[in-house]
Amino acid sequence: MSAIQASQRFETMSTRLGNRLREHAEETFPPDAQKGLRRFAMREAADLLRINQNTFRHHVSNLEGFPEGILEGGNRRSFTASELVEAQRILLDTGRIRRDDHPHRTDGEACQVVTVFNLKGGSAKTSTVTHLGQLLGLRGYRVLLIDLDSQASLTNLFGITPELAPDMPTSYDLIRAENPLPATEIIRKTNFPTVDLIPASMDIMEYEFEVALSFRSGTTTFHTQLKEALEPVLGNYDIVLIDTPPQLNFSVISSIFASTGVLIPLNASMLDVMSLASFLKMASSLMGVVESHAPEHGLNFVRLLLTRYEPTDGPQVQISSLLRTVLGDSVLPAEFLKSTAVGDAANTQQSIFEVEPKDVNRRTYERAIESVSRITDEIEREIRKAWGRTDGA
Repeated sequence: MSAIQASQRFETMSTRLGNRLREHAEETFPPDAQKGLRRFAMREAADLLRINQNTFRHHVSNLEGFPEGILEGGNRRSFTASELVEAQRILLDTGRIRRDDHPHRTDGEACQVVTVFNLKGGSAKTSTVTHLGQLLGLRGYRVLLIDLDSQASLTNLFGITPELAPDMPTSYDLIRAENPLPATEIIRKTNFPTVDLIPASMDIMEYEFEVALSFRSGTTTFHTQLKEALEPVLGNYDIVLIDTPPQLNFSVISSIFASTGVLIPLNASMLDVMSLASFLKMASSLMGVVESHAPEHGLNFVRLLLTRYEPTDGPQVQISSLLRTVLGDSVLPAEFLKSTAVGDAANTQQSIFEVEPKDVNRRTYERAIESVSRITDEIEREIRKAWGRTDGA
């Protein structure tokens, strides 16, 4: 029996799987559907605004113009994300929160651009960007998420399927060699009122070929392309988070060069730590070449985040201890815990902030929320420090 060519095997498998995934996408989010966002209970709303629940309740009843939400299930009041944004504005305007406690940066404070990357797949880069970006958005920061991964997982989590929208402008169009589009034509609104998205598709792979060809002329400036493309819109945001592919390619280098901070998600395993050591050495060499052309470039912070972490797993605890001993404060004290709540939500293209809490085991849900909140607290602290707000978030 003659062997079947590899190309034919791959094509058959790709077609079958692609067709089924498209069917699934259309069933989950029909092409004309708009992804919604749940309402937030009073306790959640108060936590997001960082005010006491009794104080929040008092404002609802007595502060003129303060959002009242709606009553659900008898005596339970809930609020939309947009109402939280309005509540925060009123608290600032009426002097109930200080200007330094408001998440919007001032004209003298630079938008913070953070690249989230690691050479290894499965390190929860996309999940980190999604949950960190959404919680920062719910806390009132104006956030732009950028997907530079050809797998477009971040894009899919926001209910956008590139295969169903082949003409959709993406991150490739932002940095392509010929006639790049302005960021304003690519940025899309999401179901979170303070979070915008630059989506990705397989087209981003073409960027790597374009840069490689540009070296023939000896005049390539690929490392500045993303930074320059973002400059016209940075004034609209407080924070930019960039999701990158699991390889140190040209788009990642361009991303790091555009960044003021770097976050490296990492599984607590010896193989991942060994990979990280090699990866950091390679990144140092490559960025050294880039920085020789721009010696003023620097980063406000580089932090490691332990992901898929299980505090009862002995080997993971040992690796965590090793990293904290060797790298000290470079490792975030908070870990992104392994959680069925996060995994189950992802199966329906959602985050834990989108699922209804009543549909999830309460203890599992609260552990996941606490984990993401602690991580966000740490990154928020770095951002405020970069702005000169040293009194804590």
